[in-house]
Amino acid sequence: MANICCNRYAFYTTNENKDELLRLHKNLSAIMETPSEVINVYEPGWLGLVAIKHGLDWEKEISCRGTIEHLDDFEPGSSFFTLESDTDWTPMYELWEAVIAQYDGISFVYTAEECGERIYINTDTEGLCLSERYLLNICSDVSIPEGWYANRNKPLCLDIREYFSSFDDLRDYCIKLTGKEFDTFEELESYLSDIFEGESNTFANVHEFTND
Repeated sequence: MANICCNRYAFYTTNENKDELLRLHKNLSAIMETPSEVINVYEPGWLGLVAIKHGLDWEKEISCRGTIEHLDDFEPGSSFFTLESDTDWTPMYELWEAVIAQYDGISFVYTAEECGERIYINTDTEGLCLSERYLLNICSDVSIPEGWYANRNKPLCLDIREYFSSFDDLRDYCIKLTGKEFDTFEELESYLSDIFEGESNTFANVHEFTND
């Protein structure tokens, strides 16, 4: 069974090309409501339908192992919209590169997460639409370390999944959480990798998104 890669795409354009952005959104909206007769199952949002709609060969030309899970509404006057997609193992951004080549002035950026292969990508280096730069992920059903949640009642367990747009925001959050100071990402990463070592059903890690 394939690991699931969770992706978020933002398609954007300049003010002069909003009609093209709207045309793309309408085509994707129709696909979300279309049964996949090609593989004889009802699976709206299958990426193969995106390929077929745009004259691409989903069997030989380009990989389409995944689905659109959610498509945001296109707000009047907006210069971008986002969608969420689950794919097997990798982001499969090649499909979207082939698709937007058929629309004038459309570009995209995306995030991708697949923890098994340690894929953490954010191509939006300028922060135009997708601000995620760090992910803090902690889950524990054991007693939390001494000093955590200073001046607060200790929870019985930890279930934290938070995104941050800068290291300063991440560091401030972790200082309040743990009561410890961290000067670098590497210090925080090392601390979290050791804190629950050997405990079952428990993990604590932090990830930095790269642009490739």
